[in-house]
Amino acid sequence: MKELSFFDWKIRLQDNLMAVTDTSTKKMVIMEGALELNAMIWIDEQNEMQIKPTWDCVISINAKDMILTIRHSENVFNNRG
Repeated sequence: MKELSFFDWKIRLQDNLMAVTDTSTKKMVIMEGALELNAMIWIDEQNEMQIKPTWDCVISINAKDMILTIRHSENVFNNRG
């Protein structure tokens, strides 16, 4: 996992995912390579985080520590034994 900052949040991404951040609009796009979108997150007008995942993306939220973790759903199911 790699860790990035997104305003007051820590974002943890699976190693093969990359993030593009637009600080002026408070948006981050999570991609694998140049074409496959995995998720988009943003801070709305009420300063609340909004999340738009794709169907194969798992997002875990630790609100206490303000950590958001994003990974492929296949990794979650494969790790359950």
